[in-house]
This record gives sequence, structure tokens and C-alpha cells, in this order.
Amino acid sequence: MKKLAVCLAVAAALPASPVFAANVGVSVGINIGTPPAVVVPAPPPPVYHAPPVVMEEPPLFIEPPELGFHVAVGIPHDIFFIGSTYYLYRGNAWYRAPHYNGPWVTTHYKTLPHKLRRHSHERIRHYREAGYRDYRHGHRPYWERHHFRPEKDWKRAEKADRKMEKRERKAERNDMKRHRHDERGMNSHGGHGGHGG
Repeated sequence: MKKLAVCLAVAAALPASPVFAANVGVSVGINIGTPPAVVVPAPPPPVYHAPPVVMEEPPLFIEPPELGFHVAVGIPHDIFFIGSTYYLYRGNAWYRAPHYNGPWVTTHYKTLPHKLRRHSHERIRHYREAGYRDYRHGHRPYWERHHFRPEKDWKRAEKADRKMEKRERKAERNDMKRHRHDERGMNSHGGHGGHGG
């Protein structure tokens, strides 16, 4: 502090030329301690809502031609299947899941597939109900290729996978047998060559 007072006294005593006198300014800053830290609160963690949609068995999904995607029928929930994802509309909110029974994660309307967004919810329900009536009457062969139950298709796919794995294991065993047979043949030929000398 004494040094600062001495410097100020010396600066005041020095004559300033009239040219530079107008541009002279004195700035004194005193810091005591460290400045307080600015605390920015962290954003709250995202909240995932898991609506209580639990089904005892997989629902039937049909694909009404007017929609171009599958809708669940015969259940009190609005569930749709597009690509490999299930979508649920409930309580004015949208959810998505990898399975018809969840786990459901909140999703924004803008992220829904275009096929789903291009129809109003009322229009989707209308086509769903009309399609389901037509499906139950069974008059059109169209429905043979445009319906599914998730678990049954999953079981069918799992069965096909098991068959493929079985074939691959069998082919692998056959390759190993051929390899051993070829090695034995090479060893037996090598052994005959050693006896002839």
C-alpha cells in the first residue's frame, strides 16, 4: 500500500506537457480477496414417462391400405408400428418403443415418421376401425399379407435363426472332419516317404 501511495505522489509531482495533459487519466483498482464465483445451476435431468400400458398377449396389427402402416386393433390403446418401432399416442403425448409392450420413451411429434404425421389422429382411428371391420369379415385376400402379431412373428424368426445356427454348426463340423482327414492323408504320405530311403 505504501508503494502505491509513493507512486501516486510521484506521478502528481511530475509536470505534464500541455499537449499530453488532456490525455492523462489515473486508474486505481484495489482487489481484496478473490471475486465471488458465478454459479450456474445445472439443467434438470430429462424426465421419462412410462405410461402404464401392459398387455397380457401381443395385439393384432393390421395395415389399412389408406394408411400404409400397421395399427393395433382390438385393444383400448392407440399403438402403431412403422419400420421397426412401435408408437403410442396417449394423453395428448407421443411415445416410442422397440417392443409393443415398451419400455416407452416420450418423443416429439416432429420426430414421428411422415406416414404417421400426415393423417389426423381422428382419421387414423377411422381407417383403423373400418379396416378392422373389413378384416373380421375376411372378404378380401388383402388381409392375408397385411396383418401380424409381434410375438408369433418373433417366434417364427427365432425358429428360423435356430435352424440357421444348426446348419452352420453342421457345416463347421463337416469342415473340421475334412480338415482332419486331409491332415491324416498328408501325414500318412509324409511317413511313407521317410521309409523309402
